[in-house]
Amino acid sequence: MRNKFSKERGADERSQTLLHTAQAQANALHGMYRDTLAAFMEAPNAVPVPRAARAMFWLGRLRQWRAIDLGTGAPETSWLSLHLGVVESLAGTHALALHRDQWSGPSRRHTYERDMSLQVAMLLALGWNELAAFALQSWFGVEKALAHQNPLNGMTGMIVGVAGQALDVSVPVTSFQRSDALLASIVEAWQADDTRFLPLANALAERHMVQCRLDTDQSLFDFDHPVEQAMPVELLMLLRLRGVTEMPPWLSHHAALAHPAAVLVQTSPPVQSQRCAAFIERASLLLPQYRGLTDALSRQVNVLQPASA
Repeated sequence: MRNKFSKERGADERSQTLLHTAQAQANALHGMYRDTLAAFMEAPNAVPVPRAARAMFWLGRLRQWRAIDLGTGAPETSWLSLHLGVVESLAGTHALALHRDQWSGPSRRHTYERDMSLQVAMLLALGWNELAAFALQSWFGVEKALAHQNPLNGMTGMIVGVAGQALDVSVPVTSFQRSDALLASIVEAWQADDTRFLPLANALAERHMVQCRLDTDQSLFDFDHPVEQAMPVELLMLLRLRGVTEMPPWLSHHAALAHPAAVLVQTSPPVQSQRCAAFIERASLLLPQYRGLTDALSRQVNVLQPASA
C-alpha cells in the first residue's frame, strides 16, 4: 500500500510540475499572440497568414486550457469556453494546413501532424463528426492509390486510421513500430465486441499516463499540452465512435480519466467567438479555399440543431 501511495503521489507531483511549466510558457506567449492577431485583424495584408494562424491556434489552445483548469477557482469545466477554444484552434490550424510547404520538413512535420490528429480526436470526442470529417479530409486525406506513400505511425497513425474508417475518408496507411503494437490492435479492433475492446481501452489509458510529458529537443511525447493530458481525447474519441454516451464504470475510475473534463459531454452545436469569426472572415478573403471551413461549421450546426430551431 505504501508503494502504491508513493507512486500516486509522485505522479501527481510530476503532473503539477508539467502544469506550472506549461503555464509559465503560455503566459509568456499570450501577449505576443494576442498582439499578432490584433494586427492581422486591423490590416490582414500586413501580417502573413501563417503567423496569424499560429496565433489563432495557440490562443484557442489557451482558452481550452483555462476552460478546464479548475485551479483558477472555477467550480467546474466551462464547456462553452472549451467549445470556443476548440473552434478557434481549428480555424488557426486549417489556415496553417493551407501553407503546408512551410512546415512539411521532417523536423517539424511530426509535431504538426500530431497536433492536427489530436484536434481530429477532440472533434470526435465532442460529437462533431461533420467537422472532424472536414478536418480529416483537408489535413490527411489522400487518394487511395497514394495512401502508401507517407504512412503514419504512433498516436497520429492510430487516431487518423480509426477516424478514416469511421468517417469513410481515405487517409495514409499506418505502419506501427513493435513498441506500438497496442495502437495497431486498436486500429484493427476498435469496433470489436467488449470482450476484445475493454482490455485494449484499459491498456490505452495506461499508455496515456506514460505519454503525458513535455516535449524535449530529443523526444516528442503524445500529450505535451495540459488539455490532452487532462482529457484523453484518444479514448473519448473511441468511446464516442462506438456509440457510448456515458463513461463506462470499468473505465471511469482509471487515473487517466480523473479530471472532471474527461467525460462524454452531451453534444451541442459548435459556436464561434468574435475573434474567431473575424479571423475566418479575413482569412477567407485572402485564401478563397479557406471558405470550406465556414461551410463545414454550418453543416455541423445544422446537424445538431433541434428540428424546431
